[in-house]
Amino acid sequence: MSVPNENPLEMPGWMRRQLEHATAVEHGEANERRGIVLGNGYFSLTPMDEQPSRKWDASNSFTSWKITAGEVLTKRGEWVEAPVPSGKPALLIGAAIATKIRSTVKAGGNPLDGIGLEETQRALAADLGYTSSGGRMHQELTRQVTGFAVATFHMAEWGPENAEGGRRYRQQSTTLASDVQLYVPGWGDVLDGLDSYIVPSQLLIDLALDPKTPPARLDALARMSGPFPMQVAAWLEKVLFSIKDGPNRERIFEWADLYNELTHGYKRLDNFRAKFRVALDEAAATRRIHGNSIETNFTIERVPGRRGGGTVLVIRRSPLLRLPADEL
Repeated sequence: MSVPNENPLEMPGWMRRQLEHATAVEHGEANERRGIVLGNGYFSLTPMDEQPSRKWDASNSFTSWKITAGEVLTKRGEWVEAPVPSGKPALLIGAAIATKIRSTVKAGGNPLDGIGLEETQRALAADLGYTSSGGRMHQELTRQVTGFAVATFHMAEWGPENAEGGRRYRQQSTTLASDVQLYVPGWGDVLDGLDSYIVPSQLLIDLALDPKTPPARLDALARMSGPFPMQVAAWLEKVLFSIKDGPNRERIFEWADLYNELTHGYKRLDNFRAKFRVALDEAAATRRIHGNSIETNFTIERVPGRRGGGTVLVIRRSPLLRLPADEL
């Protein structure tokens, strides 16, 4: 892992932001915000305004998923196209809603009865872990939440092959919310001054309650340099969670497997590998800044005999590693 230059003037922007926020948390000037990051990257990492179409799809070894954009009714009675939820805000919005789902269940409630959001975009920005927000962020969050609520989520899963060569297949398609009262572009901060809420679909609830997903720091994720480092940070948390109490003290990953498993926009493996290593450095450093000095151990090792001196990524269990506090 590369060691960042200790000169603050030469720190990457993301590291400076993380250190400033960690200092603010320590001094009681900002809040530590835990959350749940959904799955393996179910939202496009491309910024919303750069989406090539009104649908987006991805897949890994056993699962394929697709999101298609919906429509909303304006105050003039016109149905207009909503955008595909995408980019860093979509990952944070999904994480915030998943966090509310899990906390509702923990408190003995039923998410199908609806979960409250926030009254203003400024409150929503704070809920997502942003320290401040302005007009452009208000507009972005308005469009993202609206797009999220009316989008349709399609998922198909293939199970492992059995002894007879058969495989289990399952497909689901549902809007992410069955009922919603949200901010709508051009309608002001709130609708009729009432609290906003969303009734999540059962599929969204199942994703949020996945027991393999450990808590993450939303306030730290909000300060990462982009959606791909956020994706890698969520992946790293799952890996560390899996080796916390499991039989293996390390996990070894082939680059081609990571390329096939994670959501990304790189057409070549070498481009992906270089960007992944940069994102992993950021994810690991961010985890140390916000992780109570919990060390993250990983190495990139060469494999003997492999043509071209191929490498693998090795994540090792640290003796200091412990389960994140269950504060949800």
